Amino acid sequence: MLRRASSWSLLLLVLLAGCSRCGKDSGPTGPAGKPASVERFLPRDAQAAIVVQDLGALGEKLARFQNLKIASFLAQLQNFQTAEAYVSAVMRQVGVDLRSRQAMEKAGIDPGKGAGAAFLSQTQAFSVLGVKDAKTLEETFSNLARNRLGAPERAEQKAGGGTLITFSRKGATTPQLGLLFIGDFVLVAPGSTVERLATFASQPSEKSLAEEPVLAASLGRLPKERDFHIYLPGGTDLVRPGTVQGLTLTGVIEERAVTLRADAPWPDTQQALAPLVPKEGPDLLGYLPADSFLVARYRGDPATLGGVWPYIVGPYVTRAVQQSNFDIKGEVLDNLQSGIAMGVALAPTAQFGSGIPELDIRRTSPFRYVQLMVVAEPKDVAKADATLARVPDIAGNFGAQVKPEDVGGKRVYLTSYRAGEGAHFAQAGGKLVLAAPRSRLEAALTGLAGKPGEFPLAQDLQGAMKDQVLSVVMDLRKLSDAVRNLPSEAWGIGGFAIKATALRWLEATDDLRAVTLNLSQKEKALQAEVSLKLTLPPAPQQPSSQPAPQPTEAK
Repeated sequence: MLRRASSWSLLLLVLLAGCSRCGKDSGPTGPAGKPASVERFLPRDAQAAIVVQDLGALGEKLARFQNLKIASFLAQLQNFQTAEAYVSAVMRQVGVDLRSRQAMEKAGIDPGKGAGAAFLSQTQAFSVLGVKDAKTLEETFSNLARNRLGAPERAEQKAGGGTLITFSRKGATTPQLGLLFIGDFVLVAPGSTVERLATFASQPSEKSLAEEPVLAASLGRLPKERDFHIYLPGGTDLVRPGTVQGLTLTGVIEERAVTLRADAPWPDTQQALAPLVPKEGPDLLGYLPADSFLVARYRGDPATLGGVWPYIVGPYVTRAVQQSNFDIKGEVLDNLQSGIAMGVALAPTAQFGSGIPELDIRRTSPFRYVQLMVVAEPKDVAKADATLARVPDIAGNFGAQVKPEDVGGKRVYLTSYRAGEGAHFAQAGGKLVLAAPRSRLEAALTGLAGKPGEFPLAQDLQGAMKDQVLSVVMDLRKLSDAVRNLPSEAWGIGGFAIKATALRWLEATDDLRAVTLNLSQKEKALQAEVSLKLTLPPAPQQPSSQPAPQPTEAK
């Protein structure tokens, strides 16, 4: 079983080792004469770079997640009983337990100074590590090179203002592993990247990540709390030329959430970010059905989406709109208020007898599996009614058929297309509604006639919808419960095996509470936040340190 973990050994040690070294060469300084940091040795023009603030803190946080059910489930797929057993196997092959600050220090690593890695191309990468004890750390890598890489031959030379130590196989011209000790740091690289370490160790500070202005500005706009950050410069294979100057990602790991934030300076005008400016509008979330597992709200001005909607709906719908000579901005977007809300629920009639369906809306109606409701409030109700009345005449350009019909005294527009039922729409109670299937539309007509109901999200998830311009919340627990409550016929004849497999996956994901997404803008930069909410298992109770009470002698 240990062989299964070996592919991760070198990767983990190269990417997750910490930094700080005593002794040997003094090394360069950071910007403005400050002590050098991990970023000082990472090049600005790398395809991507990652920096860990405190390797010890990150390792201890990550160690908690090996107790998640999903982690143990995935470990069992690798023939390990638990995730803890799998991770322990990997740590044994690395030669140091990266989950423990004390273990890293014992291996010669100072985890408190962070770690870094630069990805130069698809085949070349190196790390910047810190050293608590140079001799001990060299021995750690020496054991790895000898036992895992088959490279026992050691060589040493001066290079890049420091000391370069390489480990090679007998008779080989290219080393398998190289360490360049300089100041308080060591640069680590495999294979052909070793010969480039001297260049990065001696590079001018202005060519390093320490003086990257785009990164510095992004980190200034993002929250200070972070465990690591990643920088992808513009004009590379990962961030194509002509898009943005650079993309900065930060990650923070908390007890009940893992959050990734992104910041990219916007290359266009400030006006182009107008769709991400929040506007006051009606709160329509209370009209969404309570069984919605996916809830979204847009608090920007829909009138600013004139140049954005083609990217949202796709080329097929865009061509159909253009062929219909229908003015989306003037007829629809300019007449909508802020606060558009959407809810998606699992359809109780969903059929999974053939497994997970391929949701290609051109061939399969998605409303066989989910129920949809979108609600918005128009500025001019009469204009909205006139716009709805035009839709049946242009529906043919979309490959659909729309028929007006009266339901409960309300004019509704029912949609169908080749694959089945489409999304229906109507105006009721001064609000526009788009819903499917028909039963959901009819229920919406009744609900919109009254006051909004309770918030469709659980109390612990409502905070994700408060201040952001665009917010999306997927309640994984509600989705899981909906799948569990499907009737037996949803799994088809003899579908007990499919249901058992589905339930096994659901049980493995019990610890995953929700996924949230938020989009916003700040100081002419586009920002996004994705968070995975967790429900961690209770920590094991520690045995009491107090001595057990002694029986007293009866008098």
